[in-house]
Amino acid sequence: MNTAHTIQPVIKRSTAMALALAIALTTTGCALQSEVPALPQSDIPAGYLMQIDAVDIAWPQTDWWQNFQSGELTSLITQVQTSNLSLANNQRNLQAAQLTLRDAGFNLLPRLNVGLGTGAGYQESRVDGQSSSGGTNRPIELAASLSYTDLLAKPAVYTQSLASYDSRAAAIADATLNTLGTSASTYFQLLLIRDKLEAARQNVANAQTISNIVDARVEAGVAVPLEALQQQIALQREQANLRSLEQSDFAARASLALLTGQSVQGFDVAAQTLQSIRVPQIAPGLPSELLQRRPDLVQAEAELRSAVAGMDITRTDYFPSISLTGNVSASSSSLTDLISAPDLFINAGAAVVQTLLDTGQRSRNLERSRLSVENGLANYRQSVLLAFNEIDVLLGAMQLQQEQVAVGLRNLGAAEEAFRIAQVRYEEGVLDFQTVLTSQNTLYSTRNSYLDAVLLQLNTAVNLYVALGGGWQTADIAQL
Repeated sequence: MNTAHTIQPVIKRSTAMALALAIALTTTGCALQSEVPALPQSDIPAGYLMQIDAVDIAWPQTDWWQNFQSGELTSLITQVQTSNLSLANNQRNLQAAQLTLRDAGFNLLPRLNVGLGTGAGYQESRVDGQSSSGGTNRPIELAASLSYTDLLAKPAVYTQSLASYDSRAAAIADATLNTLGTSASTYFQLLLIRDKLEAARQNVANAQTISNIVDARVEAGVAVPLEALQQQIALQREQANLRSLEQSDFAARASLALLTGQSVQGFDVAAQTLQSIRVPQIAPGLPSELLQRRPDLVQAEAELRSAVAGMDITRTDYFPSISLTGNVSASSSSLTDLISAPDLFINAGAAVVQTLLDTGQRSRNLERSRLSVENGLANYRQSVLLAFNEIDVLLGAMQLQQEQVAVGLRNLGAAEEAFRIAQVRYEEGVLDFQTVLTSQNTLYSTRNSYLDAVLLQLNTAVNLYVALGGGWQTADIAQL
């Protein structure tokens, strides 16, 4: 009688029973998983306090930077996405996290090990020319083992692994979004510096013109030398400011080059002014949707889920630790016999271990896990409240800055006209030098204030895009 044919039904019945028991116990483990605490409804506003009149009220798209209508900015962001070294590291970290999650998925299944072995042999050659050989003559063996441990805890362990992956993926998405926002802001900062460079050149030219007029009046005896000294100080101040701005231009280009993964040597941008950048109109979607569109909120929620799963894992310590094991081995003196008629040995077993006395250790562990869940919920709530407050503040800032830019532009026009009049009247001998000096300083500060207001408005728009999630959604997390 063929031994293999006789034992096959036994193997099938044992395997079926083991799988059925494993499924039943795993289902019990799933039933032990707790619900994730929900946010209080009061944490999610029905709407925002500040609203911006906008034609498009949809959520930002993933290419939100194109709304500034700058082809160069779009090109730079593309370079950042493809060449930024930190973003490349983040992608590799995400791939590693996917592999870790895949391992956690396989850990839900029984572990199977198969091995093939045979007896050992040897051959010896000596210096005297003699040789010898031998072997143990052990048969060929094929062994397989199946083990399934910690059955009740496995579902919660996988849930925790899944939450940890979601947290990592959301953190990487948040870092990516902030990197793109920083790139846009750095580009705008560079253009502001170039606007200020142009203004500084005008300031130097104006100061030089006034200095020439003062020198001429001093020589003509209609002005005192003190006026010439004061204007010389003002001229040197503007020249020093010009040199400082040139260094700031280089530093901003270096920062932008690093973001694109390049050296500053040979790196430059073509644009010279912020005036070519359009300030987009931005309006948020429904506040409740922000929980799935902002990466840092998804990360906080995933960390809460991980804490809940950790508490469920701790709770399984109150239940018996159940493990299933099975071993099958076949041996024969030849490979042919191993396949056709091997000698089979089967060993199957189940272990149930229950801790009876632990001096309260399990209770303390469970209490620590419960406190961790409460901390996770508090952190999640704080992140949500901070996000909604941030958006309300940014919406209000957008409205205020739009008004400030308009006022600043009018003030700049008035300051330029006042300086022109003062310069002409002083040259005619109608106004005193102090009035000219005051109007000159007013023009310089007004021009800088206007440029700063323009940059602030653009940066607020970038920050609002980032605060709204930049078009990202939870569905963008690829788990496997």
